[in-house]
Order: sequence, then structure tokens, then C-alpha cells
Amino acid sequence: MYRARQETTPLESFFFKLPETFLLVFGEDLRLHLISDAWLETLGYERQEALPESFLDLLHADDRAAVAEKLAGLSAENPTLRFSARCRRVDGSCLGIIWNVSFDAARRACYASAHETAVDLRGEGAHLPDMFVDGLTGLPNRSLFLDRIEHTLHRRERRKDLNFAVLHCGIDRFKVVNHSLGHRMGDLLLMSVAGVLRDAVRPTDMVARLAGDEFGILLEDIRDVGATLLVVDRIQQKLVMPFSLDGHEVFITVSFGIVVSGDAPLAPDGILRDANLSMVQAKAHGGGNYVLFDKRMHDRAVQRMALEIDLRHALDGGQFEAYFQPIVALADRRLVGFEALARWRHPKKGLISPIEFIPIAEESGLIVPLGRWMLREACRRARDWQLRFPEHPPLSVSVNLSARQLAHPTLVDDVAASLAESGLPAALLKLEITESAMMEGAGAVVAVLERLRAMGIRLLLDDFGTGYSSLSYLHRLPIDTLKIDRSFIADMHRNPTDRHFVETIVHLAHKLGRDVVCEGVELAVQADLLAAMGVEYSQGFLHSRPVAAHEAELLIITGLNA
Repeated sequence: MYRARQETTPLESFFFKLPETFLLVFGEDLRLHLISDAWLETLGYERQEALPESFLDLLHADDRAAVAEKLAGLSAENPTLRFSARCRRVDGSCLGIIWNVSFDAARRACYASAHETAVDLRGEGAHLPDMFVDGLTGLPNRSLFLDRIEHTLHRRERRKDLNFAVLHCGIDRFKVVNHSLGHRMGDLLLMSVAGVLRDAVRPTDMVARLAGDEFGILLEDIRDVGATLLVVDRIQQKLVMPFSLDGHEVFITVSFGIVVSGDAPLAPDGILRDANLSMVQAKAHGGGNYVLFDKRMHDRAVQRMALEIDLRHALDGGQFEAYFQPIVALADRRLVGFEALARWRHPKKGLISPIEFIPIAEESGLIVPLGRWMLREACRRARDWQLRFPEHPPLSVSVNLSARQLAHPTLVDDVAASLAESGLPAALLKLEITESAMMEGAGAVVAVLERLRAMGIRLLLDDFGTGYSSLSYLHRLPIDTLKIDRSFIADMHRNPTDRHFVETIVHLAHKLGRDVVCEGVELAVQADLLAAMGVEYSQGFLHSRPVAAHEAELLIITGLNA
């Protein structure tokens, strides 16, 4: 590292910790303190030559006034600045630079990092507008990245043998860094990752920041997809070591979605869309991975979007129906209640499985109005049956609650309104919550459940055994019933391990004062084994599949013999 001044400066130890190659340090008066060897070589200075004294002397004359005005705004309250300006070489030519300047209030000095832009600025009037520069990392932004892809597509029209690849990459679990260490650490991490990506590609390639924690890479004139995977591997290898961010060690992984030229659509937006789809798939596989795009991904995404659009109209169009599956007391095989389940009768596609539409409803937030409708419909039906069949003991009705519903501020009011409108006694309403939903914001969820339980509603922990299943919290949860997942029931008559697991949970539940429902009961031998264990209730195809409301009425009348 070369010093512009020979005297020792307290900034030197701070300067050498910075990860960038092109670095300058200057004071509030803009006089240069330090300049890196990379700058000397790039600007064409020899070591014995006298260097400019001021930072502004390094710039094109036409840019100095605007830059000085920008730098004057730096302060402890506004410590960072990003802008583009031309840098003057010794031979008189200009270099287009995107600058990142940070003001160190303690040392009363500025440090500037920079890299050469991908745009040729050698013309006398050339200038890169700030609108094409990402403000944090100094990288080209999404607009400039798409423009470069478009130029590459035009080149490929002239050169059919030109191969390229577009990579869309995102930092896995980036929100954890922001939430745990703060947004300043998040910004430092983004700047560090930007440097890793830039150093991992050739000067002819482009790295851009697309949005948030997502970056784009354009690799031109590649041999084949193998060359792209080598770049991905090189980046992953560089990310193995932790980033040191202001005294904190941060380990990260990055997921990549890749579109190669042979699979690329004709529009830059389409290429980036397909790369993003692939990145989402890579994240879904656990992160730290890559996925190559294929057309089936796009087809599935189009189908999913169409289904979501239809789903938004389904509630208003009255396309949902409540189906009911019986819950039976094992001691005497008596019908004691139903679980209410949503079914979507699409006007063109017929009955759509919940496996298809519930995840979309969850992700889109539509599960909240759908859940509200299910509560009202289930309570209305249960109360109607209570009034129409007074000779039968009152039947309970169970309704599932999702994590989104539990977090929604109107849930308790929605439940109270459903009970009030229908006239159903609260004791006949049961709400089922999965273990994973229970543990999302556990403290707030428990508070909501305690309010519901205080209303006289019974609470069930659904799919027990497939989620967290932590005995450390089970005895503290405000629940009345454990519902053992069907996966442990299916082979319990053949598999001693599954049978012992069910026996253990039943024993634990009874010790804690909870009763048990076992779902997925399909065989009489399973029902007999569960009855012998003291399981109170069962649910499954042995008794009945989920049926429409009018069929449920027949089950009430005939006592499951219909």
C-alpha cells in the first residue's frame, strides 16, 4: 500500500482492514492520506511520481464541482454516499467509476472504495447516470442488468454460437442477519457479498444488485453449462469462510437459479423471471444450492398463478363447500362429532384437492378469509343438526386453524362472532392447531389460545408427532386433546415401533389430563388396538371419508351405518 504522505497516520490500521482493492482515504479537507497500489497501477502512476494532493484532483474537471457538493453533505448523521464520476488517468483518458464513500466521524476522515463500471465512459461527455447504480453496493442495478442482457441477445442474433448464462442468486436467511445484528450489519454483508461475486467473474461479465439480498450475474461467451457451474462452485468456495462484520463473524450460503442461453426466452424480463423461479426452487431445497431452469418450472408457475387468481374469486363466487368427517368414540363406536374440511368446487376443474389450494391460500393470505368462512359454516351446520336431531346427543365440530389465522388480530373476535351468529354452544366447538403453527411466535400464540379456551372452546394439538414434539413445552400448552398423526397409525398393527410410539403418547396424554384422537384409522384391527390402549376417539376411512353436509346428516340419522 502506498501512502500519499510519508508521515504516520492513525488511519493506517483502519485502512488495512478494509476488504476492497481500489481504496482511498482522505480528510475532511479532501486531502489524500492513503491510496492503494491498485489505484496507482490503474491510473498509470509510477511510485516516484508526485501524486495529486486532493481527492478532487483525481477526477475529471467537469465532475469536480458536483462531487465536492455531494461530499460536503457527509456527516455523522449521513455517513455514506454513493455516486458515479469519472476518474482521470495520467495519460489523460478517463475511467468510469462508481464510488462508495463512508465518513468516519471518530477519525474525521473519509474512505472511498470503487470499481470500474461496465459502461465505456471514455468519451468526453460520457457520464453514467446515478439511476443505473445501486446505492449501497455500487454495482449496476436491475435496469442496467436487463439492458446488458438485451445487448447480449442482440449479439446472439448475429452470432448463433454465442452462449451465455444468467444467474439469479440470493443470500439464504438474510433476514436473520438484519433481525439479529441490525440493518447496518446487513448492509455490510451485502457489500461484502457484492465484492465476492465481482471478484469471482471475469472483467467481461457483469454482476448487478437486483433487489434486497438478490444479485444477478451475466456470463457471456461461455463454453457450456459446465463453465457456469464452475463459477457457481468458485463462489460457493469463497463463501465457506465467515465474513467479519464489525467484530461479528457471519456464516452464509447463497442459492442460485440459472438460465442458460439454449433455454432462454427472447425477452430479458423473461430470462430473469425464469432464473428467479429456479432460485426459489434452490432455496426450497434447503439453500446453498443451485437449480438449472427447465420449462416445466415455468409451466407450473403459470398454473399456480392461474389457480391463485381463481382462488381469489372462489370465496365471492360461493365455490367453497364444507365437508365433514366423523369422529367416533372407540369405547362404544358412537358418533360424537365431525371435523369440518374445506373443499373447492371449481366451475371448470371440478373438485380441487386441499393439497393443491391450501398452500396457495397460506402463502397469499387468503387462508384468513377462507378460515373465517369455514368457522361460520361449521358452526352453522353443527347448530342446525343440534336443532333438527334433538333425539341425538349434541355433536361437536372441529375446525383447523393455520399459523396465519393464529397471528391475525381478529381471530378471537371471528370465533366469537361465529358462535354468536349460529347459537352453537362454545363447548361444542373444537379448534385444531398444528405443532408448527403453535411454535410460530409461541408466546403470542399461547396468549390467543388461552383467550379461546377461556371462552369454553376446546383446543386440539393436530398432527402430533410430526412437528416439534417437545415434551418441555407440551405440559404448558393450553390444549385439551392430542391428535396423533395418521403416519403412526397406518402400520401400527404390523410395526411394533409405531405401536409402542402410540402407546407412549397415549400414556403421556392421559398423565397430563388430555384425551386422544387418532386419525387415519382404516382397519378394524387398528381401532381394536387403539381401544385396548385407552384411546378415546378415532377418525378415518373405517368410519367414513369426508362427506358433504347432506351425507353427514345421513350418518347422524343412521349412526354411521349408511
